[in-house]
Amino acid sequence: MLDNRYQTFLVLATTRSYTQTAQQLYITQPAVSQQIKSLEAELGVTLVTYRRPHLTITLAGRELADLVQRVQVQTDKVLDHLKHPRTPKHLTFSTTLSLSEFLAPQLIGHLQQAGPYQEITCRVTNTQAALAALTTGASDFALIEGNFDKSQYDYQVVRQEPFVGVVAADHPLAALPTVSWTDLLNYPLIIRETGSGSREILRHLAAAANVSFAEFPQIVTVNNPTAIRELVAQGSGISFVYRSVVATAIARGDLHVLPLEAGQLKHDLDLVYPHDSYLAGAYQSWGEWLRGQQG
Repeated sequence: MLDNRYQTFLVLATTRSYTQTAQQLYITQPAVSQQIKSLEAELGVTLVTYRRPHLTITLAGRELADLVQRVQVQTDKVLDHLKHPRTPKHLTFSTTLSLSEFLAPQLIGHLQQAGPYQEITCRVTNTQAALAALTTGASDFALIEGNFDKSQYDYQVVRQEPFVGVVAADHPLAALPTVSWTDLLNYPLIIRETGSGSREILRHLAAAANVSFAEFPQIVTVNNPTAIRELVAQGSGISFVYRSVVATAIARGDLHVLPLEAGQLKHDLDLVYPHDSYLAGAYQSWGEWLRGQQG
């Protein structure tokens, strides 16, 4: 367990204020300053720079704050388990909207049968918020499809999912044997909101073809995969989604997968969790189970 100086520094890294830190911890402002200076001297690194009225956390300080946050979250979970070993277990995880359509329900069904959990909470959000919840401890793990800094988390790749362009079955592009990005630029593009992993993946895919969203005649932003599926089916534009999200609509003949000249893109879907999690063994087991469900 970490001593009080680390806890003080974590609060300071959050508030960016000696005054607010002192108020939250019910200690004096000089005591906060002394603890930070003592910690810097012991570690041999500068954690904070202060030029009135601006307090800045250094790069080393931000790395330490992230570490302290992870250690604190895991410590609290372990202590709670040790103090209340017979209490029914609770599990909370985040999932992105796209993965809530197919991957999260599979995992919840598995956890209901395989895990000793009296309460399972699934929070549907976007990639950025899901990762933030891991840092604060609001979620135990996350299912995400977006790009993330893999050095900051442990993770299991659970699937490589096709990321496909789709149009309505009677759309003009559906009649073409192959489709180029130039062809796509003639129609409205329906995309997810900023912060969504799907949006970022599509942005990188377009950039690789030297195309920006601004080149489309119209951009329609929708923060729900089901609504996007319906908009595409009614002919409102084109979109890019995970094939599993639209598999039923494709089988029903409502949607058509575009045969892009660049070929089909597959993207990793990940089960992500904090470094050194005491539940790492369980996460690895669940990741292995999800990999076995592919196809």
